Amino acid sequence: MASLAQSEQRRGFTLLELLAVMFTVAALAAMLLPVLTKAKIKAQRTNCLSSLRQLGLAWVLYYSDNNGRLVESYPVNNANAWILGDMRNATEATNTDLLQQGKLYAYNRNAGVYHCPADKGVEVDKKVLPTVRSYSMNAFMGARDPKVGPIPSSAEKFVQFYAKDSEIPRPTTMWVILDEDERSINDGFFVPDPNGQMWIDFPANSAHRHDYSFVLLFADGRSDIWRHSDPATTKLTHNRTEQAGNADLERLARASATRK
Repeated sequence: MASLAQSEQRRGFTLLELLAVMFTVAALAAMLLPVLTKAKIKAQRTNCLSSLRQLGLAWVLYYSDNNGRLVESYPVNNANAWILGDMRNATEATNTDLLQQGKLYAYNRNAGVYHCPADKGVEVDKKVLPTVRSYSMNAFMGARDPKVGPIPSSAEKFVQFYAKDSEIPRPTTMWVILDEDERSINDGFFVPDPNGQMWIDFPANSAHRHDYSFVLLFADGRSDIWRHSDPATTKLTHNRTEQAGNADLERLARASATRK
């Protein structure tokens, strides 16, 4: 009898029992995956918020040290720009030296604050380039030669640029730096359309980049998360896309510039 009992105790799982265990594990995994994905997205958003707050502090320290003059965003032949480097240039996309040459780097010497953890890199010639920068500055922030003219050309009825912090009329609602989509990013000069007709450049806009939301830094030093609400926004794939009437586009336009 003892031998029979030991034999019963050593008996392994039946096929049905194993299948039941496998089904239970798969069901638990299916339930946990969305939770883990949401937790990852939340953590990445928190990281971006922190990075933009740090860049915002650097931005404020710069103009505090320069009699209120804002760091320049215009990148063309400009050694005084807030950042250097084109993320669509293979030799520049991974070059942290170009971050260090930007005028804000002296105020925060951490190259990591320029990169969104959800940014998978830029696709160029069917190859993905890992990039050192995910953020760009509002083209209306910082002085440039007035002879350059309005940027974009359709902005002739708007203030051309804000040269000093005291010139920004609504610091709480005017954005300075944002999280730009990898299909849009190139230099650090984000060109919005203040008329709200076209996505000349566009912010992060995909499931893997904060679940169709993006992070902005405002002129008062606050960073925030904006979620896209217009279905047309999710159809964006490239720069210079006309989407008149898009609520997301109009919202960003209102926060980018002011009329003369």
